[in-house]
Amino acid sequence: MKMLKGLIPPMVTPLAAPDALDVESTERMVRHLLDGGVDGIFLLGTTGEGPHLPYAVREALVKKVCPIVKGKVPVLVGITETDMEDALAFAAKCKRFGASCVVAAPPYYFKLTQTECAAWYLELAERLPLPLVVYDMPAHTDTVIDPATIAKIAAHPNVVAMKDSSSIIALFNKYRVALEPFKVRFSLFMGPDEAMGEAVLLGADGGVGTGANLCPRTFKKMYEAAVRGDVAEVKRLQTITTTSSYLLYGLGEGQSGFLKGVKAALSEMGLVKNVLSSPFRPFGNAELKKVRSALSKLRKLGAE
Repeated sequence: MKMLKGLIPPMVTPLAAPDALDVESTERMVRHLLDGGVDGIFLLGTTGEGPHLPYAVREALVKKVCPIVKGKVPVLVGITETDMEDALAFAAKCKRFGASCVVAAPPYYFKLTQTECAAWYLELAERLPLPLVVYDMPAHTDTVIDPATIAKIAAHPNVVAMKDSSSIIALFNKYRVALEPFKVRFSLFMGPDEAMGEAVLLGADGGVGTGANLCPRTFKKMYEAAVRGDVAEVKRLQTITTTSSYLLYGLGEGQSGFLKGVKAALSEMGLVKNVLSSPFRPFGNAELKKVRSALSKLRKLGAE
């Protein structure tokens, strides 16, 4: 039986300062997602600024979120590291705090060979105290996990899912075919917002899209429509979720631009403060005006 499925937003990390968790906003954000019908919450991923946060903030976040969730849905925690022992040490704390699974992208800085990638994940899976989700995020790790490689990794019983953030639908379909032998227990998730509906129609088990921070009900309805095979409804809702990314993610420069847009929008919605981890800087007045316009357009489209 599959441990994970449905809509699992990669939650932003609410910050009071670049190196301090905003406890009140964290509770608001978690309740916003739960009220939106999410099927899990993923902490400390790319959207959660995981690799840029001090360990004290990472630990405080997991310790705060798990008691609020109270086991209603799985809590997944990013442990992406360049050192195996650091990843394992943090995973052990996550288990004590009440997390359900851990999520790891390949070690970054040096691009891995496929042999190195498989060896890393298999050792990690063998030694982890929690189930492992593989995170394919080549834009940030410079390593693309080949379909044959994920099939080797998925054979380990402690590896339960994969999040594909390659943004390549052809590669997603290759993953889907390669993982067919493990489909009874292994889940495949689509990362990018713009492809979630299509991917679930094709057989993905759910989505882990950044935009679900803003409108979780819309993303959940899109997932449910795709499971039903309602193509017309998926198309309608996918238009909203794609519009969200189109209007917000390109407002800032560099790879962190999407994050600046989402945090600014959530701040305008009264959910979090417009604060990012170092060295990133939040939007100023000119960009915030565009963010407000984007939110207005999304409301008119029916985002919720």
